[in-house]
Amino acid sequence: MQLTLPIKIDVTPEQESVLWDLSEKCRFVYNFGLQERQDAYKNKIKIGYRKQQDDLPKIKQKYPEYKWVYSKVLQGTLKYLDNDYKSFFNLKKNKDIKARPPGFKGKKYFTTMIYNQSGFEISDSNGNVIIRKSMDTRIHKP
Repeated sequence: MQLTLPIKIDVTPEQESVLWDLSEKCRFVYNFGLQERQDAYKNKIKIGYRKQQDDLPKIKQKYPEYKWVYSKVLQGTLKYLDNDYKSFFNLKKNKDIKARPPGFKGKKYFTTMIYNQSGFEISDSNGNVIIRKSMDTRIHKP
């Protein structure tokens, strides 16, 4: 079971830009992971979450612009893709004719960024949410 706490945040234009950049990085990782899985499926090769997670350091090496993204966020994105695939195959196995495989996320798709257990801090004294590594500025929680 996964517990979540949605919060509404007020951001400056600069912080909004950073959040969109972070979302774009996650979207690209999702789409690259999806493409890799589709190619593997066509070639009758099995690729799962673990292999894709283990490839993240290589991605950060090849594309330095991903180094500022907290690694747990990228892992969460790949886990989200993995869950989408598991859901699809489960529906297909149960003969759901409406089952569709996961699709690519389009431009300006804002994805949920997953910070599990670490990488963030909520400061109760002044109502700020601090997201480490991926943001240098504070986001005010109303």
